[in-house]
Amino acid sequence: MKTPDNDESAQQALRLAQLEIKMLREQLYKSMQEAQAARAGADKTAAPVVPKAPPQTPVAATAPSRVIDFQPATAPVSSGDRRVLCVEDSAANFQLIESILSDRPGTDLVWADSGKKGVEMAKAKSPELVLLDLDLPDMHGSEVLGHLRAEPATAETPVIVISADATPSQIERMLAAGARDYITKPFEIRRFLLMFDEIFPQPATG
Repeated sequence: MKTPDNDESAQQALRLAQLEIKMLREQLYKSMQEAQAARAGADKTAAPVVPKAPPQTPVAATAPSRVIDFQPATAPVSSGDRRVLCVEDSAANFQLIESILSDRPGTDLVWADSGKKGVEMAKAKSPELVLLDLDLPDMHGSEVLGHLRAEPATAETPVIVISADATPSQIERMLAAGARDYITKPFEIRRFLLMFDEIFPQPATG
C-alpha cells in the first residue's frame, strides 16, 4: 500500500518527467533545424523553411541539465490505435505515465486503481499492453498477472511490470510468470519508451 512519502516521490517524479519531456521536444526541434539547414545548403534554389518554435513551458530554476538520446515517434497515428491499461493505485504515478505517453499520439490509456478493477477492465477492453504495479491495495501484482495469463483473451497480452521492488528474485519471478519486461521506479523515460515502441512499432517513413 502506498504511503504519503510514496505519493510525494511520485509527484517529484512527475515534475521531473514533465521537464525531461520538454527537453526531449527541444532536442527534436534543434535536430529539425539542423536537418533543414543541411538540405538548404545542398539545394541553393530551395526556399528556406523556418520551423515553428516549440511552445514555452515554465520550468524550475534548479532543473537538472543533461543530454538525452531520444528517438521520437516517427509518425502520428489516429486516436485510439494503441489500447493501454495501467494498473496502478497511485494517481501521481498514473499521471507520470500519462505525461510520458503524451509523446505517443494515438495512445488510448485507461486506468485501474486496484487489481480487481485491472482484471475486469482487461477483460472488458482487451488492451494491447498492460502496465502493472505490484503493490496494489487488494492483491499483489503477481495475482493480477496470473489472472491475465489464465484468461484466453489476455493470455498473450504484453505486460510490463513497473515497480519499486528491485530485488532480483522478484524480477525473475515476474518474468518467469509471463511478464514481458520489468522496470523499476524511478525509471528512465527513454528506456520505457523503447519498450513501448517495441510493442507498438512506428511506421517507416519514406
